[in-house]
Amino acid sequence: MKRFSLLLALSVCAAIVMGQSRNMVVHVKGAANEKITIPVDNIREIIFEEESVDPQPPQGTTAITFQFNDDAGAVTRSPLKKAPALINRRYGVFGCYNGGEPTRQGSMQADLMNNQEVAFENGEWTYSPVKYWPEGQGNNAVSFFAYSPYSANSSFVSVNPASMEPVVEYKSIDPMDDAGDLLYGSQLYATQNQNNGCVSISSKHALARLNFKAVLSNDLSNDLGENTKVTIGSVEISGEIPDRGFFNLYTQQWENRSTETKTYILKDENLSADLRDAGSQASAAEEPEGVGMVSKPIGVSPFLLVPTDGEKEIAVTIVYFITTDDPNLATGYSKIENRITKYLHFSLDAGRSYELQFHLGLNGINYSFFSSNFWEETQVLPNNE
Repeated sequence: MKRFSLLLALSVCAAIVMGQSRNMVVHVKGAANEKITIPVDNIREIIFEEESVDPQPPQGTTAITFQFNDDAGAVTRSPLKKAPALINRRYGVFGCYNGGEPTRQGSMQADLMNNQEVAFENGEWTYSPVKYWPEGQGNNAVSFFAYSPYSANSSFVSVNPASMEPVVEYKSIDPMDDAGDLLYGSQLYATQNQNNGCVSISSKHALARLNFKAVLSNDLSNDLGENTKVTIGSVEISGEIPDRGFFNLYTQQWENRSTETKTYILKDENLSADLRDAGSQASAAEEPEGVGMVSKPIGVSPFLLVPTDGEKEIAVTIVYFITTDDPNLATGYSKIENRITKYLHFSLDAGRSYELQFHLGLNGINYSFFSSNFWEETQVLPNNE
């Protein structure tokens, strides 16, 4: 921050009034590219000097510590199959002081912490350099905003530190890779008198989760013999599904989401092994267990998607096979491919989990659609005491 001083300029004007204006030098403190008009004629030289002012708030002696929790209050875990515990998580934290009134200008400025990395190490949440609670006049409140994974360790999350705003950019690289989950949380108007100076942040999900399941419909299950298997070839979704956008940690809203049509396909190794079709040369005996009367997940993990901006038309295509062993056939079996597309209208909201269940029949499908809270289970980690 730069500060501008005109005290000497005013002294010059006073000297001119007294008739002492010849060959005077004016020193002006401030930025050299700032303009100043001095209504005198005989000033020989103007010298600009930059004066730096520390933008950091006055810090006291009580260290700022952190604890991250899920919505239920238990220590949060990462819901990732590739990173099963939050111990592998790292948060980026923005601390907004703004003179003790974090929202006084209608927006947040990260003047205490600007994308500070906070990691769970040796049983506690740590970061460096350690910051201390502001002291001085006023309530000295600080608002904190956090996201995870930390941008420096992520290929799909990025931050522009120069903006000093709690905003992250997210890009969906592989929606089947649940390491791409984006968590966020905040604590507004925190002070050192609360919770012994420990900032407690509840983590929430900024993405939507879409899962697919399959079950046999009544017409197929009644005619299904011991020598018949129903297996899945692929599931495809296509529509205006954002694959990138900016998430504002202050407003907790998505901004500037992409609007192109995107297609995501669930196939091959991403299909559950007990449902995945074994190929055109496989008989029913060589196929896995397949779809049955009990609903099963089609994918090894759900899609993690940027939420839509309202309701969208989404085309959903499923390919499934009905394979029956028949010794009277030359190949010893028959395999019928079914490819069916449904056009659905729904929205994907942040922090919500959606389940699309296919009821597979001989000549068609029905479906049911469910929505619930994102969280399913919690792994307890040590508290930062």
